[in-house]
Amino acid sequence: MIETVSWEEFASDPDKYVGELEKEEESLQKDLYKVRQELRLMRQLKKHKDTAKEWQQRGIPDQRQPSQDDDEDNDMTAPNEQGTTRKDRIRDIMLQDPQRLWKAGTMAEALGVPDKTKSVRVTMDELVRAGELVKHPGSNYQHATGIRQTP
Repeated sequence: MIETVSWEEFASDPDKYVGELEKEEESLQKDLYKVRQELRLMRQLKKHKDTAKEWQQRGIPDQRQPSQDDDEDNDMTAPNEQGTTRKDRIRDIMLQDPQRLWKAGTMAEALGVPDKTKSVRVTMDELVRAGELVKHPGSNYQHATGIRQTP
């Protein structure tokens, strides 16, 4: 818009153009959301297509046998040496600063299990469903007692 309107006209009535630009931004956000959804779907389709091709060439892989380490870590409610569960430790850490926004990877590092980010994310999502945490856009987690609006 600023490229097609003279500076004098643009500067003479900024409120008019702010409103028009906000409408345009909203429209573009909706379009961008649709493109992202389509892209996500195409990536999933490509991944499944690649998997099917690999299975045709090599056969379906055998079922993965869990290792001893997997058995211990998959039970997210199993207490650690101090008798606290992963959920308890996440709650404790987040209550230290309820306003703070956490990523699952950062929480995994704080828990001392940086290689278990996905498992920590699953646990945090369970706490979201239980109403103890809030998940903000961008996969930022916050303790429910420290709710704040994100920009």
